[in-house]
Amino acid sequence: MPRTASSRLSLRQVFARNIRLVRLHAGMSQERMAAEAGLDRAFVGTLERGTRNISIDNIELIAKAIGSPAHELMDPDLPKLRGLDETLTRAPRTARPYPVRKR
Repeated sequence: MPRTASSRLSLRQVFARNIRLVRLHAGMSQERMAAEAGLDRAFVGTLERGTRNISIDNIELIAKAIGSPAHELMDPDLPKLRGLDETLTRAPRTARPYPVRKR
């Protein structure tokens, strides 16, 4: 079986990529996802960068917060299966937090 780029990732890296992509495609910020999961936003950031290990309990909290089965978040082929754009880096903004000044 040929190895794909995603199969070279560790399970931690696959999980990190998948929670970020699912969160972004849901239009959620890290702060909102963290609040809904009852976790710290900085903790979520380290998870999405793949620099922190995570417990099964926290995987369950995150999966519920983003509305995705926990087992799918560890599937290396999740972006392909769901048609997720892997180049997406930010959730689309629906409103500006600060007014734009005209020059």
